[in-house]
Amino acid sequence: MTLREGELIHSRYRLLRALGKGTSGSVWAARNELIEREVALKVMDPQVMSNRVLLQRFFNEAKAIGRVNHPSIVDILDLGQAEDGSPFLVLELLDGEPLDAKLRRDGILDPETLFDVCAPVAQALGLAHQQGIVHRDLKPANIFLHRTATGQLVGKILDFGISKVQSASSTNFSLTKTGTVVGSPAYMSPEQAAGREDLDGRADVWSLGVVLHEALTGVLPHEAPNYNALMVRILTHDVAPIRQRRPDVPPVVGHIVDRCLQRSRDKRPTAQELSALMQDAVRVLRAERFQRTGGRRLGDRAPRQRKADAALWRTIAVGALSGLVTGLLVVIVGYYLLR
Repeated sequence: MTLREGELIHSRYRLLRALGKGTSGSVWAARNELIEREVALKVMDPQVMSNRVLLQRFFNEAKAIGRVNHPSIVDILDLGQAEDGSPFLVLELLDGEPLDAKLRRDGILDPETLFDVCAPVAQALGLAHQQGIVHRDLKPANIFLHRTATGQLVGKILDFGISKVQSASSTNFSLTKTGTVVGSPAYMSPEQAAGREDLDGRADVWSLGVVLHEALTGVLPHEAPNYNALMVRILTHDVAPIRQRRPDVPPVVGHIVDRCLQRSRDKRPTAQELSALMQDAVRVLRAERFQRTGGRRLGDRAPRQRKADAALWRTIAVGALSGLVTGLLVVIVGYYLLR
């Protein structure tokens, strides 16, 4: 069926507006009419329900998200079927934009802000890895910069559709056959590019390292004219230290990004270790900023300038009040003279 604004799904979810559409379905902002809460509804297109792989990816995402409870993973609230049998996921409704949109607009991010947002993302990945889940498709489009009701900026991991999920019974719910390559090519780890079956969380650490590299420099660590050439380059070339690309990247930041992008996964940190490293780096960067600027971020006005501005506004206010009083006295005197 064709979904429309105002339509009621599953007798409770009122469609408010379309948020996006993909090959397997669409995403809508909706309102749960029973509790009057706005949510995101991810509805599978009935035309693709016969595709076993796409259908399994849809439920794989629900399984993966449902296992991991962390503020940096989008929360799943419900799972159901629409009136025509189309399955849907109910997710928390996010406010903000994906990281790729911000990078297209701003080019690069400052290291402190980037690490402040991505440290919890790494922590969430670490929790997923402990649950036997490897995302396998981490990229800027799958990290959403959500603005909370209190104004805090939180990175949220999206789209666990092609994640590798290991069940408690050791059944591997991966959607691919041995040797098949899945994911977004530019963000694939060497072992993922090689089609290895024994992927673990360190593949996600590499992908997050690529995201960090791109967000700090505006370019990818590996680039090539076509897919095959890119795969060969990822498999055979070491990534140049990031400070060769952007010398003003702080050493503590460069060291962390370089560790993520080691071709040998044994030399990379775990996601939990990466989160701790980034949190430590944020504390260092903040301390350096405080020493350098008195704690101000770029665009803040100096304390002395703020005092001067306040004095100026007080002078303007006193002058305006004096003028008002003088004008009022003139009116009163004129009134009595004319009587």
